[in-house]
Amino acid sequence: MSKYTSASTYPWKDELEHYRTLAEQAGRPPADGWNRERKLALVESVVRAYTPYQDSQGAIIDPFSGVERYYSTPAYAMAAAVLVDAGRTDLLQSAAIALSQSIDAVVNGSAPDNHPDFFPVLMMRAYMLLKSHLPEHAQIWAEALKTISPEQDYVFTMSKMNNPNRMINWNAIMISGEYLRWHEQLANEGTAWMDRYLEAYHLPRFTALGLYQDGPLDRPNCPFSYDIATRYHLGVMLEAGYEGTTADTLREQLRHGAFSSLLTLSPLGEIPPRGRSSQHQWNEAAAAYVCSTHATQALKAGDRVMAGAFARAANRCFAAVERWKMEDGRLKIVRNEYKPEDRHGYEIYTNHTCYNLWTAAALAHACLSDPGDDVGEVYLPSEVGSRVLQTDGWFETVIASIPGQQLVLHTAMNDPYTIPGLVRIQQMGLPGLIGPSAASHVQAGFTEFAEGAVRPLSYCPAWKTPDGVWHSLAEGIPSGGAYDRDVGLDPAQGGGSIVYEKVDRYTRNEVEQHLAERTAEDGITALENAFAVTWVGPLPGIETLRTHYLQQADVLTITYEFEGEIAAAGALIPLMFHDGREQAVITHTDHNVRTEYRGAYVESTALDQGAIIHLEEQAVASRNGLLKGARIEVNGARRLSFAIRWGEVN
Repeated sequence: MSKYTSASTYPWKDELEHYRTLAEQAGRPPADGWNRERKLALVESVVRAYTPYQDSQGAIIDPFSGVERYYSTPAYAMAAAVLVDAGRTDLLQSAAIALSQSIDAVVNGSAPDNHPDFFPVLMMRAYMLLKSHLPEHAQIWAEALKTISPEQDYVFTMSKMNNPNRMINWNAIMISGEYLRWHEQLANEGTAWMDRYLEAYHLPRFTALGLYQDGPLDRPNCPFSYDIATRYHLGVMLEAGYEGTTADTLREQLRHGAFSSLLTLSPLGEIPPRGRSSQHQWNEAAAAYVCSTHATQALKAGDRVMAGAFARAANRCFAAVERWKMEDGRLKIVRNEYKPEDRHGYEIYTNHTCYNLWTAAALAHACLSDPGDDVGEVYLPSEVGSRVLQTDGWFETVIASIPGQQLVLHTAMNDPYTIPGLVRIQQMGLPGLIGPSAASHVQAGFTEFAEGAVRPLSYCPAWKTPDGVWHSLAEGIPSGGAYDRDVGLDPAQGGGSIVYEKVDRYTRNEVEQHLAERTAEDGITALENAFAVTWVGPLPGIETLRTHYLQQADVLTITYEFEGEIAAAGALIPLMFHDGREQAVITHTDHNVRTEYRGAYVESTALDQGAIIHLEEQAVASRNGLLKGARIEVNGARRLSFAIRWGEVN
């Protein structure tokens, strides 16, 4: 049988092959209950919720601002066209006038909020699906589409900007749609101009893991959201038949990226959090397309194992989005329960209507690429075996998983928008937010919050210097000036570095030795992970920090070691407190702090004699709502340990 996983240059190839072996041995998992009809039903719920907001010209009007916003209308047209193609023909006229409005906006230079670059892939896919239903309309659409001039009608082009650093995800998204226009014989130019953009500005952004580093070329900020969104659009282009000069390289990069997405997907179907637009539903919608199309490709290659893995991953992504559906069919577009008008955890550019419909369009694209309901699902990497993975490039993230459980650790030390420390714990069967699901920020950057203080909070070391001042790793290394959210910063600015090492799972390491009196088991089994990260300053008062993590099914044990002259060793503990609708119950003693939320709990227990836990009153803003912080303190120590446990409330 053919192996879709064959990739000699893929950095995680050994982990990928090991996972494959485990998946083959594990047998078939219980089905997730997802099929194409259920997926289409999720798309349909969003589309029909917005049909009443369509005006007589076809535009979708945002109910909160009273005007058409961003690319809501072409996203509606595309998602509705997929539904029409699937038999929901009562949406035909609605989809058609939305498409007409979208084409007119690009041709006339009137795209809402100056975002025409996002239109072509949406309106072209809608055109391709609707033209056979309305041949007379199709002729009008085609004539208008032929008049588009990419360099003049879009924003992120070299003609407009003359700046290579600005050829970011916008440009790649535009090119994917422009390829569809060329494919439909509605463009005068060939694909050579696309090849030049791809070769000069986009291929250089890919890491060896196939991850797309968005942001200026000289200082990429690397959100996982824009990695997955860009790979989604370039995948649409390849799937449609692109065979330009960069096709082979691009195909290999996207394949590597798909493997990386599979290996790092949480058991709840969520991609890792990092950077702007994190925790938005469209992240997982884009991932659903990536996983769906690679499931189909693996199936065509005769590899039913990887086809089943990618199919299950796509299903989990759909489930991750569906989990946030409101009663009226729309989605909570960021993972919290605040009212849309509160804009809690929204970016300054986040729009409720646009991101509902863009999510629906991405899910609709995934439906078009669905491998079929007869593909047997295979357990995900986060469901079998254990692995610790360190991302490459400037993604600066470590992801550790054992069956049904995933940890996400950020190692960037000088990005106030992505703070260092353990930022996510997710466990199958528990609420996704309780871990918590993401950290806070040093500075808000693009993000808006309805309430809560903006200050850094993650699971990380803290220490008191001899002058009596407390510091934490979450504060990172100051860049020397105010954070410019539009320009970003050099990822190496301010200094600092880390050394990651995975501990041999068959040797007794120093973490186990330190915990031997408190640990019932001896040694590390195949369902456990042990790894360490050494953090090198400049950090106030200390030279280095060494953090050890022992991940087991029922407990995560963390040890911090401090090298330097300090008055006390400490550890910050983030606690889920409020999601915008439901408040957690937090209790604490001198040695233990616990949060209970939606029938589950997470508790941290200090393991050192003399340790004291202080609970802070101030609530801290995060995308998911509000966190509260606790701090473990051990006076006169340079080392401390604590254990984190979680589960259902009895």
